[in-house]
Amino acid sequence: MLLMVEFAMWLLLFASITLVFSSMLLEMVLRDTAKYDMEHHWNHRFTYKDLHLDPDSRTRE
Repeated sequence: MLLMVEFAMWLLLFASITLVFSSMLLEMVLRDTAKYDMEHHWNHRFTYKDLHLDPDSRTRE
């Protein structure tokens, strides 16, 4: 009987840790800031010249 109680306590501890981790992960997903990151990237785009892709600036070989 004591072994079953100890097993139940370990199971409860493991379930609690899993539940806390899952709830924290869900909170991070719900507070996702990807839209703000995309807005930042859209406003700070590289130009073709910055990436050395401007056809006028290429040298012909």
